Amino acid sequence: MNIMNYTRREESWLPGLVSGSRDTVLETMLETLCNNGFYTVNSELSHESIMEALIAREERQTTAMGDGIAFPHARLEHLKKALFAVATLKEPVLFEGNPVQIICLILVPTSDPSLSLKIMAQFSRLLGKADLRRQVLDAENGAELRSIFKTHDPRIDKPLLARDIMRPPKFSVMNTDPVSTCSHLMSVNRLMAVPVVDEKRRVLGEITVGRLFRYGLPDFFSQLKSVSFIAEFDPFEKYFEDESSILAGDMMEPGARIVPMDYTIMEIVFDLAIQSASKLYVTDEEGRWVGTIDKGLVLDNVINH
Repeated sequence: MNIMNYTRREESWLPGLVSGSRDTVLETMLETLCNNGFYTVNSELSHESIMEALIAREERQTTAMGDGIAFPHARLEHLKKALFAVATLKEPVLFEGNPVQIICLILVPTSDPSLSLKIMAQFSRLLGKADLRRQVLDAENGAELRSIFKTHDPRIDKPLLARDIMRPPKFSVMNTDPVSTCSHLMSVNRLMAVPVVDEKRRVLGEITVGRLFRYGLPDFFSQLKSVSFIAEFDPFEKYFEDESSILAGDMMEPGARIVPMDYTIMEIVFDLAIQSASKLYVTDEEGRWVGTIDKGLVLDNVINH
């Protein structure tokens, strides 16, 4: 099905809104989208209840996705049919410190919770292209904005892919960095794993908390059922001896799970749940790291979306 079926011909296309606070912009979008009989059809909903749901979602975690785009959304128990609107802003507005100039506001029934993610996925793929984002921002009226999206025939009958849910790259270390840099980065940011990359942003491996803990432990420790008889042994003695000389490239495990951008959601869940991968590192056609997926991300963006 074409996702344009979930829009209203005029009310869903709002170019050149005057910027204000995040909530002010959402208020304006909602007032425009949900008029002309909306509350007659959806009589158990109100402007206030929808705004409350939108803000609650933003407070849990911002829906800003990078590239100046945000997808505020809400699941509504009494909504008869999914609906969304697209707005552009004359000046960026901040979503938890992230400047946003293109907003896609999505409302879906609780009976069809994955629909918002499918709509978001299709718009993310389109708006991931810099030239199309420019066209969207340059649209002078609602009809022109609507035509830009309609031309690309966005559909929701396509599977979710890694590119649709991945988190942009954030924390990494170079293979030539001291391992102490890595352990500090992981400690401060509470990371269970961090990728090791080269100068071209290609993932060479990863360092996990488990790998740091195991460094310097004798191999036979893995066979023990108890260490009570050697309780005085210092498990980090070798780590501290070598800390000044060992590099991230020496400590990393080469088995980092690298996947392409078109990896499907089923493959993602299989790797994380069945293969016990700590993280999936998404790479582009040239092998450059472009995003990360972990269990927490899948829980938040898919199951608890």
